Amino acid sequence: MAQEGLLVSAFYVLVFTAMLITYRVVRGPTLPDRIVGLNTITTKVVIIIAVVSVIRREYYLVDLAIVLLMVNSVGGLILAKYMERRSHA
Repeated sequence: MAQEGLLVSAFYVLVFTAMLITYRVVRGPTLPDRIVGLNTITTKVVIIIAVVSVIRREYYLVDLAIVLLMVNSVGGLILAKYMERRSHA
């Protein structure tokens, strides 16, 4: 039971910090700042899904978290390539 309370606390901390990072995504000041902020929020969402999976004992949600993490990685690479091409033009 104490372990579940710790996981619930971790859930709230992760949600709170993700909301703080939302400021960086919305306000910038630069495109790389926004991309890093969005990447960080997505990573936090993956961890939140994993924590919820353990709390509710619904481990199939871990598969969803893994897929989201892969999409996040590929999206980050695509955005980095876009920024590289934009800087050369």
